[in-house]
Amino acid sequence: MLSPFEELEFLADFLPEEGEAVIVSRHSGELACEPFQPPSLREGITDPRVYGMLIHANERLNAQGAMPIWVTAIGFFWGCVALATADVLTWSNWFLVPGLALLLLPACIGWIRFRQHRLFRREIRPLLDGVLRMHRIDPHTLLGAVRQHEELRTVLDELIRRTIPFDPINTV
Repeated sequence: MLSPFEELEFLADFLPEEGEAVIVSRHSGELACEPFQPPSLREGITDPRVYGMLIHANERLNAQGAMPIWVTAIGFFWGCVALATADVLTWSNWFLVPGLALLLLPACIGWIRFRQHRLFRREIRPLLDGVLRMHRIDPHTLLGAVRQHEELRTVLDELIRRTIPFDPINTV
């Protein structure tokens, strides 16, 4: 029978490459090597129910942009038709088309953000507040967890803009 130190020397020959890790433990009197994976920082949200709720909220927020985009695109088309029909839109006045687009684009973005904010304020924030209370999660912890997931970008934008007030007195 080998001493524990001799067993460790034997196991040292089978250690993984640099940067990888193993756990050496004793099972039934024998030393055993097991691969070790530290928890990834990318995981962020461990509760599947909370993650599913955040995904659902993110998709609902993303869906708020569909109608404004379609209305703006149709409005742009009919605006160009109206300019052409009024004989205002000619080859010498080509700049009116991108000008009209540049006027409609900020209006569309503002409309989308308004709709997202209204949905977030009325439905999603009360739901998130309940989850935070139930799981005893700090809002900053939720913000950090959501930040780890690129697919939750719309929820992250709303959380940053709307939920966590900045208190300059209590900052470090």
